[in-house]
Amino acid sequence: MQKLVKITTIFTLSVGLIGASAQPVAAAKAKTVKAQITLTVDHKKVSTKKVTTTSKQTLMKVMKQHYQIKEDNGMITAINGHKQNTKTQKYWLYKINGKDATKGAAVTYLKNKDKVSFTLNASK
Repeated sequence: MQKLVKITTIFTLSVGLIGASAQPVAAAKAKTVKAQITLTVDHKKVSTKKVTTTSKQTLMKVMKQHYQIKEDNGMITAINGHKQNTKTQKYWLYKINGKDATKGAAVTYLKNKDKVSFTLNASK
């Protein structure tokens, strides 16, 4: 009888702990983010847009909302018809607030007042 009580107690506690850990954690509220995106092709500025989004939107999603984007495995390959060219080593690269991006646009989240600059130039 004591074995049955122990087994029942362990089972009840296990189910309770699993159920408690399965409860969703309250999601942080999305904040409004205002940013500026500039496109430069062959050292000529072709577009500057001020965008409003949320802190929950990736840069890739923001770009797709405001520009015609083509991508390959999360990497932007064309913006508004301006295509990269692997033969001439011409690629889309971007900076945020003057610093080279360390992650792809699909996993980057903007902060308020960020200045994003995408450039399409041949590498040296």
